[in-house]
Amino acid sequence: MSRAETTVQFRRVRFRRAGWVVLAITVALNVASMAVPALIDHPLTNDRGEVQLYLDVFVEGNLPTWWSTGLLVTATVAHLVVGLLARARGPRGAWAWFGSALMLGALSLDDHTQLHERLDRIGRQLVTYDDGFPFYWLLPGIVAGAVVATALLLLAGRLRGAARWCMVGGCALLLAAALGGEALQGLLIAAGESGPLYVLTYHAEELGENLGVLLMLAAAARSVIVTRHSHGFDVEAYGVSSASSRA
Repeated sequence: MSRAETTVQFRRVRFRRAGWVVLAITVALNVASMAVPALIDHPLTNDRGEVQLYLDVFVEGNLPTWWSTGLLVTATVAHLVVGLLARARGPRGAWAWFGSALMLGALSLDDHTQLHERLDRIGRQLVTYDDGFPFYWLLPGIVAGAVVATALLLLAGRLRGAARWCMVGGCALLLAAALGGEALQGLLIAAGESGPLYVLTYHAEELGENLGVLLMLAAAARSVIVTRHSHGFDVEAYGVSSASSRA
């Protein structure tokens, strides 16, 4: 077999192009949420018109919410698949992928059903005064965030190279945006701020959360090697070949 034939038959499948496409869509949705009501003066795009509500990242049950939930579900499935591939060859630490998949699945459920907002009553029972701060769910939420961080960082400790740094960066960005972003928004609301600074803050929060999830997806992609050849695909996870899937 010639070298040219080998090059054609054995080709590594890369996910870089798909990653850039997903990143572009994520940023575009965030920009559209700000730009459409700012640039288009129409009842549908301003004063809580239907188009504005459909694109606004601050509102639940719309296009950005669907996209965010989809990213989390995709990350959940990706981590689960990598865990199964790793476990098939029995390497140590494969269990950490299942832990991260569980955490990401819980976050997707929260994103779709607003579970964290339902913790607000618990948070308010922990304080004895009302200073206008709207997000007291953050008090029990810090505990939940610590659990998520522990599970994801345990996985990061089992990874190597770029996959490890993607996991650490994604975890830090996701939690900083989710907890820090909402804390900052709460302080702005308590101070009576509802103008451009507040709008920029919640858009930064949403974008940070999505970018964090994308980094976790990148960690999963960096932890597998998919090679395409004439008979199908070979998959490696944690540097150990898994069973080939035949076309």
